[in-house]
Amino acid sequence: MSARMRERPERARESIRIGTVLSATPLARRHEQTVRGKLARLPKPQPWSAFDASRHPKAALALARELWLGLARGEYGAVGLFAKVAVGLVRVGAPFDFVHAATQASSDEARHAELCLRMAGLCAGESPELDVAGDDLDLALAPLVSELELDLVMIQGVAMSETLATALLTACLRRASDRLTKSLLTALLGDEVHHARLGWYYLAHRSPRWSLAERQQLADRAGELVMRVEQEFWVGRDAPGGASTAARALGILDSKAQRSVVRDTMENEILPGLDALGLGASLAWTRRPRPRSRA
Repeated sequence: MSARMRERPERARESIRIGTVLSATPLARRHEQTVRGKLARLPKPQPWSAFDASRHPKAALALARELWLGLARGEYGAVGLFAKVAVGLVRVGAPFDFVHAATQASSDEARHAELCLRMAGLCAGESPELDVAGDDLDLALAPLVSELELDLVMIQGVAMSETLATALLTACLRRASDRLTKSLLTALLGDEVHHARLGWYYLAHRSPRWSLAERQQLADRAGELVMRVEQEFWVGRDAPGGASTAARALGILDSKAQRSVVRDTMENEILPGLDALGLGASLAWTRRPRPRSRA
C-alpha cells in the first residue's frame, strides 16, 4: 500500500447510525409484508407468440415501434436513476423501507427495458438497439452528495416522472386491444405505481425536516418543472389517415389524448401532492406558458 493510500482524510465524514426503524409512511407496512414473504411481485410470462405484426398496417407498427423504443430508453435510464437514489438513501441513512424500494425499482426498470426493447423489435421485424450517449449517462449517474440533492431527484425523477408515466401507461392500456400490448402495459404499470409512491412517501417523510431555505429552494425547482411539463408532452404520436384505429389497438396516444392525460394528472395528482408538501406548485401552473397547438 502506498503512503498516499495510507493517508487519512483531513476531515473525516461523520458516521451514520443505521437502525431497524422504518419510516412512518404506508411504505413501511408494505416493506414488513415483503420481508416476511407475504408480498411477492413475481413477473408473469408474456404471450409473445400472440403478436402478429401482419394484422396491423405499417404506419401503426411504426408508431408502436417508436413508442416501445422510447419506453425502453426511459426505462433503461431509470435503472441508473434508482440505483443512484438507492445509494443516496444509504448515504443519508434513510429508513430501510426506502432503501429496499429503490433497489427493487432499479431491478424492475432493467426488466422493463428488456421487455420494451423486445416489443419494439416485434413491431419493426428486427432486433433494435438503444443508443445511449455516454456523457448523458455519466451525468445521470453522478452521485448525490446531500439530502437536498436527493430531495430534488425524488421530486423530479421519481414522484413527478413516475406519476406521469403511470398515468400515460394507464391511458395506453385503456385504449389498447392487442393482447400482447395489453399484457406488457399491465406488467409495467404494476411496478410503476410503486415507484411513484416511493417518491411521494419519501418526500412526505422528509418535508417536516426541511429548513425554510431548503423548502424555498425545492419550491423554486418544483415551480420550474411544473412550468414546462405541458410543453414537453404537447406532441403525441398522431397516426396518419386510415391507421388511427390500428394505432389505438396498439395503445398509441395521439396528441389530443396525451395532452388531456398530462393536464388531468398534473391538476388532480401532482399539483395537490406538491402543494401538500408546502411547495406551492399550483401557482406556477397557473403561470405556465401555453404551447401553440400543432395538432
